[in-house]
Amino acid sequence: MKEDRQTLVDEFFAMIRRLNRTGSDIINVREFFWRSSESRGFVPPTVEFMTVLKTYNAVLFHEFRKSLVPNTSMHILANVHMEAGEALISLGITSLEELELAVKGKIMTKSASAG
Repeated sequence: MKEDRQTLVDEFFAMIRRLNRTGSDIINVREFFWRSSESRGFVPPTVEFMTVLKTYNAVLFHEFRKSLVPNTSMHILANVHMEAGEALISLGITSLEELELAVKGKIMTKSASAG
């Protein structure tokens, strides 16, 4: 499967929007990261994804990290620290509206004059 970086970023945020705080979330996260690690032709922004996941859903991120085999590349990447703002910028999210669209699927900060 040939993917480009933006497609992978879009899939990541689609996954984030689907998280519903159930046991299946960890399965979805694991599948996404394992599939993204197989990307060829570009380096997937794995640390950025993990940083956003840690910021958005810390409990799920920690469960995911605990499920990783120690000293594997994915485990090492899960322990790299990056500021959330830097991760979002690297993923192409540079405004509050873009963040809301990516995480919520819609822009929530409408102007007061709407209506």
